[in-house]
Amino acid sequence: MSVPQVSITALLKKTEHYDKDERYMATSDLCEVLKRHSGGSGGGGGDAFLDSNTERQICTAVLRLLHDKSNDVQAIAVKTLGVLLTTVQQEQVLEIADSLADQVLDALKSELRDV
Repeated sequence: MSVPQVSITALLKKTEHYDKDERYMATSDLCEVLKRHSGGSGGGGGDAFLDSNTERQICTAVLRLLHDKSNDVQAIAVKTLGVLLTTVQQEQVLEIADSLADQVLDALKSELRDV
């Protein structure tokens, strides 16, 4: 069973919504989709259900949500990031790690260290 590309695309679009509740719910739903498909694949994207472009879009969206104004949205983004790391290909995991390292080391983004 494959996830319709349309539903993931719609969720990604909602992560940019002006309403924090919409962003939160979209991120939560995205996390659930990723959980459902990472459970049986053994992690690390063994049986990839997403193409690399979609993986990149999801990673970009979740990393962007770490900077959200809402603490609740930031928290669900962190939770989703944990699931994402067991779902995407190694290339995306490395990009996520690089981005997180840059954010932690950037003095201007010190508030993200708590997230």
